Amino acid sequence: MAITLFDPLDTLVRLDAEARKASPLPRSPEAWREINTSHGERVIGMFAPVDPQDLHPEKWEMHPHGDELLFLLEGAIDVVLGDDDGHDQAPLALRAGQGCLVPVGTWHRLLLREPSRLMFVTPAGGTRMRPWRDGA
Repeated sequence: MAITLFDPLDTLVRLDAEARKASPLPRSPEAWREINTSHGERVIGMFAPVDPQDLHPEKWEMHPHGDELLFLLEGAIDVVLGDDDGHDQAPLALRAGQGCLVPVGTWHRLLLREPSRLMFVTPAGGTRMRPWRDGA
């Protein structure tokens, strides 16, 4: 049995419960495309955003195949949920040591308040994005 060492900021890990397997996947646009076409898996990873644009605040994101876990290890990020008409709901202040679950099918976006380390567990497959428009 071999143990694989990796940098969690440069590597995503695919979790396949059915196969009882976890597979490291070097982070890249191709890796994200591969994950987004998968089904029945989860992906775990980490971000270390320092600039607000690192979290694509100009886009809504939605996961149709499961809840998303966000756990903030360091820093400050606001989680903004969208209502059915695409309007922002009141932001949820996520601070170091806190986590939250974004329910399946919920449009959301993240706003960086200070440099952070964010861990996520996201359902693979079908993630959708759409532009955010202030007051749309």
